[in-house]
Amino acid sequence: MRVLIFFLLLLNVAPCSAQSRFYKLYSGNGFDNGSDIVELPDKSFLVGGSSGSWEQNAQGYLMKLDSLGSYIWSQAYGAQESEEIKRIFFRPGLGYYLAGMSNSWSNGNYDPMLIFTDLDGNQQWIKTYQHPAWERIHDGVQTLDTGLVLVGQRQAAVGAASDVLILRLDKNGDTLWTKTLGSEGPDCANSIVRVSDTTYAVAGQWFVADSNALKGFITLFTDNGQMLWFDTLGALSGEFSILDITMNLYGIQFGGYHLASPTDYDKFSGSVALDGNILTQVAPLDLIVSDDIIQQLAYLPQQDLTILGIQVLNSNTFSEPFDLYFGYADAFYGYWLTGWPSTTILNQGMDVIGNISPTQDGGFVAVGTNSIIVDGQNQLNGGSNIFVIKIDADGSAYIQTDTVFTTNQLVGIESLTHELGLQIFPNPCAEKLNLAWNGVEPRDVKIIDIQGNTIYQKNQSFDKIIDISSLASGMYFVSIDQTMLPLIKN
Repeated sequence: MRVLIFFLLLLNVAPCSAQSRFYKLYSGNGFDNGSDIVELPDKSFLVGGSSGSWEQNAQGYLMKLDSLGSYIWSQAYGAQESEEIKRIFFRPGLGYYLAGMSNSWSNGNYDPMLIFTDLDGNQQWIKTYQHPAWERIHDGVQTLDTGLVLVGQRQAAVGAASDVLILRLDKNGDTLWTKTLGSEGPDCANSIVRVSDTTYAVAGQWFVADSNALKGFITLFTDNGQMLWFDTLGALSGEFSILDITMNLYGIQFGGYHLASPTDYDKFSGSVALDGNILTQVAPLDLIVSDDIIQQLAYLPQQDLTILGIQVLNSNTFSEPFDLYFGYADAFYGYWLTGWPSTTILNQGMDVIGNISPTQDGGFVAVGTNSIIVDGQNQLNGGSNIFVIKIDADGSAYIQTDTVFTTNQLVGIESLTHELGLQIFPNPCAEKLNLAWNGVEPRDVKIIDIQGNTIYQKNQSFDKIIDISSLASGMYFVSIDQTMLPLIKN
């Protein structure tokens, strides 16, 4: 795969004291999803997920950002069908492992997938682990010997409920062992952490026949696949699920949901000791028929707090909004700490958190997906955007998320403009701006300032010249059918 590079001018004009906090959106011309983000030793970031902006079908992608969230490069991976990157792992001095799933080399079902790239994201090899069943990877960790343990679910193509899937790979991507765990119902592993050099905790949901309901579970197993203990969690009636776990001073902290009724999800959290003793599990009834789901969490050791990423059905914004709340919780019970600073992402449609990770400055960074943004300030290039939010250890500054204009492309402008024949020239320009594209059909053309205001809009056909002499000097964007090209006005 070729490197897809584009030119993007830096728009961050915040004072130096706030430069370690940002909220940015990234998109191409398709459905783009953010599943994972990793901070590298130089404080730059890698973002991965799936994207329809390179090809008609979804491709796995890897995007590199600098410490302020500005685009550096991006690459796409895959074949004729669909691929998704779920987790990214850094192998110092050599490159990156990209773990996920693919259905390009199967008979229509998904298989686990592992890609290894060099430090510039160039693919070195790709492997899939084919099985007749449908298999999905949801999380993974690196092992002491730079191998991987991947977890998810395996479901027979016809009729059977899913089982927990655990896949142990060496550093070359070769399978050391595969383990499945299953009950009579749908079981799934959603999260894994490395507890020690040779042990791992896995969490998810498990069908309990005695109560005829799904419950959360956490299990500890060794590097050779031996199970040491297994806990089911969720003392109340109804369905429970653990969506994420993190290590802290008390042991293993978890977060997820309790389905109190078919239309009411409540937060579910607590802690389990490393010997399997359940320390606490809480699912407070909020007395409101709504959805409050802890999708991701991460322990911040420098603050001895946990950051929660919660998906909320919020009737105060749009008719059916699934908004996101990021806020601090105690590291034992997982209770939301009222009075502490928090940030919300409010859009029409479904907002989803892919992952949250601690950062070297004591704060956190999170990645996810915005599905619909039509509030007159934000714009959506394709079917969905990727968001990245970064907050430092201070955490006291409110992060503005509802006036962020989508200026960061996921796919390089160079590749998009080459395919469509899009050009603007001269650039920089003082008076007459020329437009060009393949074909003679008209295209929707806008000129947008750096605040996101549309200052020119026309359905251009043969008159591909715009007089910009009246514009103030500075930077603008020219949007041609939603493909953005930077413009400097002299």
